[in-house]
Amino acid sequence: MNLDASRQKSPLLALLIASLLLLTTFITAPAKAEEATVYHTVVFWLKPETSAATIAEITSSIKDLENLPMVEKVIVGTPVMSERDIVDDSFSVAFTMIFKDEAALQAYNVDPQHKKSSQRTLAHVVRGVIYDYKSQ
Repeated sequence: MNLDASRQKSPLLALLIASLLLLTTFITAPAKAEEATVYHTVVFWLKPETSAATIAEITSSIKDLENLPMVEKVIVGTPVMSERDIVDDSFSVAFTMIFKDEAALQAYNVDPQHKKSSQRTLAHVVRGVIYDYKSQ
């Protein structure tokens, strides 16, 4: 074996091995734990005397909350009537908000626009249920 040739290949071989080890470290290292997406679902039963115009105002004000910086998306609507016993279509308005993480939901909970919108809406509510959950 030519000693000069093996000396020239050693730095290249060492670099190749080091690169492979580094690449293997990145591939096998556990991924940084990411926050789970958070869903905030609210179901309201409105007072029987609540007009269609007021329901439209409520749904519009809920949809406007999508403009808040911590809110990713808002889906709002009214029930789909069903003859299936398992389907609860007794509510008036429901919505789901999507947040990046729990911190965004907490920021939303104390936001002045959210509080103002909630106060106006709750004046028409006889019952409300909230479900907060995160993706798995």
